[in-house]
Amino acid sequence: MKPIVYLSLALFTVLMACKKNNNPAGTESFHYAYFPITLGSYWIYDVREINHDENAANPHDTLYYQLKTEIGDTLLDNEGRVVHRYYRYKRNAPSQAWQLTDLWTTVLANNKAELVEENIRKVSLCFPIKANTTWDPNQFNALTPQIAFYASLHEPFNNGFCQTDSTVKVVSAQELTLVSYKNQWETYGNAIGLVRKVYKDLQIANFDTLNAKQGKELYYDLLEYSH
Repeated sequence: MKPIVYLSLALFTVLMACKKNNNPAGTESFHYAYFPITLGSYWIYDVREINHDENAANPHDTLYYQLKTEIGDTLLDNEGRVVHRYYRYKRNAPSQAWQLTDLWTTVLANNKAELVEENIRKVSLCFPIKANTTWDPNQFNALTPQIAFYASLHEPFNNGFCQTDSTVKVVSAQELTLVSYKNQWETYGNAIGLVRKVYKDLQIANFDTLNAKQGKELYYDLLEYSH
């Protein structure tokens, strides 16, 4: 009976992959390649940022700039895990030099892709990537719990600069009320990483998502990457 017991335990471990500390790195069926974190990898995005404040001199202040993210060397986090430094640079035009703005950390562990943004630890992806998978991106921080899920799996993508046959779309917030609107999602390319991001967190009026009173919008589109 022992072989049967061991087999049952193994199957249970796979089924609970997003909850158990069992991360068989390199297992293609888990699709870890959607979140590459190789030392020296970088991504460059065109970014549009809109800050809404109906009481400001410019109630819908719009900024255009480029963002570069880069995987650096490793260090230990407060749990003793080996994580990568995650550098963020900005410039207002391609002719300008990059300016370092943030130093975050990132790790692929326990079947989760995590990013620590300004000391706020979030779960970007959960593995294995498959339909009906859900998780809370804020499970390791004090922010309001959310439910993230894969809205599409292994779909082609082309934004005019980056083209790939396989992407997954992660929706982390969808909410519409009389006075608030949230629409937050990210698209990741296989063997590429983040290729597109949309973030909307707005105060609105009368269910009108185009009538923003307060809040923020962010749009990322990948221009260039290297691994």
